[in-house]
Amino acid sequence: MLYGAQMSVFKGFSQDVIHFLQKIKHNNNKLWFDQHYDFYQREILEVSRDLVEALGESLYDIAPGINVVPKVNGSIYRFSRDARFSKDKTPYKTHLSYLFWQGALKRTRCPGFYLAIRPQYIQIGVGINHFTPEYLTAWREQCARPEKEKKLRKIINQLAKSGVLFQGEQLKRMPRGFSETLLNQELIRYKGFKCYFQLPLPEDVYSENLVCYCLHYYQQLLPLFEWMVMILSQFSIQEADYSKALYIE
Repeated sequence: MLYGAQMSVFKGFSQDVIHFLQKIKHNNNKLWFDQHYDFYQREILEVSRDLVEALGESLYDIAPGINVVPKVNGSIYRFSRDARFSKDKTPYKTHLSYLFWQGALKRTRCPGFYLAIRPQYIQIGVGINHFTPEYLTAWREQCARPEKEKKLRKIINQLAKSGVLFQGEQLKRMPRGFSETLLNQELIRYKGFKCYFQLPLPEDVYSENLVCYCLHYYQQLLPLFEWMVMILSQFSIQEADYSKALYIE
């Protein structure tokens, strides 16, 4: 769903925004950020809202169920960091990040398209960092089904040939109840799964062409996104006869 949709006016970020990201890496403190707060509001946050609306309009054409919320804690990630559980206690991020998700779960627990802009490179990806318990169960059951796993494997192999990078925390061993003889163990062991293109920062960042640039890569990632959305409808799988072939008594 596209919230607050209107005709997009996104024209690109200014080069000063990239300079801002470079500088805050070496001035990561509240005093420096407060001194540049007006710039952040005007050149980063306001332009980010325009980007979300423009990119959301394009994504909605290929993923009609997508959630597009042009505000902080919606499709725009907070620039301040939550350092409570991190060794890095710096208060601010050094990149811009965005998320468009599908599903009624918490935004970061749904399959989503994401974008990160850094001074050196851009990341365009899909996936979920951490599965909910329900999603995890459905993911494992789907990956253990030969016909479903075969389709996923084909998608992953095709993306790998395109230069996509894969990331996700995994269990060291197979989860309880799943046979050690299954051939697709590395998929079942995932606790979250995402993939992304990592590309040198393009000149398109400085123009409205950034939307088309991102959409080109999102279209390549769409098969994996759709496979992960399919999982959302599998939370209540109950096929006793089939499960006997998957699980160890």
